[in-house]
Amino acid sequence: MIPVMQLNRHDPKNGVIGDCFRACICSLLEIDIHEAPNFVEDPDWPKQLYNFLGRYGCVLEWNETGPPEEIEYYIVQGISPRGVNHSVIFKDGKMVHDPHPD
Repeated sequence: MIPVMQLNRHDPKNGVIGDCFRACICSLLEIDIHEAPNFVEDPDWPKQLYNFLGRYGCVLEWNETGPPEEIEYYIVQGISPRGVNHSVIFKDGKMVHDPHPD
């Protein structure tokens, strides 16, 4: 995992959709953030995400009870201190990367 910072801070009042999830995906794939779309901007974003991950031989598994034991790094989503949905990367039950610049 190579930490990648998000480019867009979520600011819906000004029409900006944050890209923390994209930054997390790029961190896990160890690619530049410009190589991936901001998935959540597309109404059909799950399909776009699965197609994108397939090009890297990866799949995404949604799990609300925690990661499988064999997973080293994983994305956790929840409400940030700023009061919006946010994605970060965890390892061994602890946050290891927050793509938000603050």
